[in-house]
Amino acid sequence: MTPPADRRFTKDTPDQPAIVDLVRRRIAVLITAFALPGALLILGSPAGPPPGAPRIAAIGILLSTVPVSLIVYRTRTAFLWFNRPSRQAGLALAFTVYADVGTAGFLLLFRDQGTALFGCALFAVVSSFVAFFGTSIAVVFHVVATTAVILIVTLRAALDPSADTLALAAAGVSLWLAVNGTMTVISQTSATLHSNLRTQIGRAQTDPLTGLLNLRGLEQMVLRRVDDDVTLGFLLVDLDHFKRVNDLHGHLVGDDVLALAASRLATFVGDDGLVARRGGEEFLVVITADVDEGELIDRAESARHRLHVPADAVPITASVGASLVTPDDIADQDVRSTIRLGMHRADIAMYRAKSAGRDNVQFHGSRRG
Repeated sequence: MTPPADRRFTKDTPDQPAIVDLVRRRIAVLITAFALPGALLILGSPAGPPPGAPRIAAIGILLSTVPVSLIVYRTRTAFLWFNRPSRQAGLALAFTVYADVGTAGFLLLFRDQGTALFGCALFAVVSSFVAFFGTSIAVVFHVVATTAVILIVTLRAALDPSADTLALAAAGVSLWLAVNGTMTVISQTSATLHSNLRTQIGRAQTDPLTGLLNLRGLEQMVLRRVDDDVTLGFLLVDLDHFKRVNDLHGHLVGDDVLALAASRLATFVGDDGLVARRGGEEFLVVITADVDEGELIDRAESARHRLHVPADAVPITASVGASLVTPDDIADQDVRSTIRLGMHRADIAMYRAKSAGRDNVQFHGSRRG
């Protein structure tokens, strides 16, 4: 299997690279666009930062948008909405702090705080990022920081003897609603939509009878869990004479047998493998830990023995086909092709187990009596 940086498995994730790239590029453009209003004020308006240290500090803030926009352009993992990597929380919070502190620092340097109050509308752009990509910590920080800045700028603007205090108060409240009121609604809507989508996708990737993964769900779990160059083990488990179970005992009993077999397989496999229902009475086990032929055959035999409990109302026996898929086999394949290859090989071995009298294990590539 190819190294994580080069592997093609990522093309099957819900966050398609083209969408991620588009979002990232637009955010990068918005960061540099932040500097435009400030540059206009510094170059040609007396309302902006006064000459000297305030203006130098303001120019430094504006120039910082260039490297930050380049970093954002290259940092894809900070802008995934659905499958959010663990480090995204820290990156999103860091960007929120930078954007809020930088914007606040620039506005507080203005000579005319009335003009600065209008500039507080820029916080709404940050709000859109926080609403979709920020964690609850980022949301709280953004609300507290922007509330404090809008309040301070409004009070400083009201110190001007000619200022219309009531109008300034109305402007401050309006800005707060635009910056934080809408963000709160969007953030909650985004979180609800995210949760609902996860629930629906979870159902779409799960077999309703057994609670196991289906093949699509298996693809996604292999994508998430297999990060290194490992040899994957595949076990195709077919319950013997299952049609006879349905014919003699009825489909409800047959469903109970399937659910019991699924539970035993899931318990047996544990954390170093995945179990999916392929369909009918067939189950596919993927051993995600690095295994060799001998280890895989031992696991297959153990699984077969674990399924069979003589005291069951309907004792279960199974024919098991085992196969390996090495990194060399799948160097240029995506996760779906990888699973299909392992499943195809295990399928051949499983039918050999059926031909050998059932209730045995056969390995693809070798003959076992």
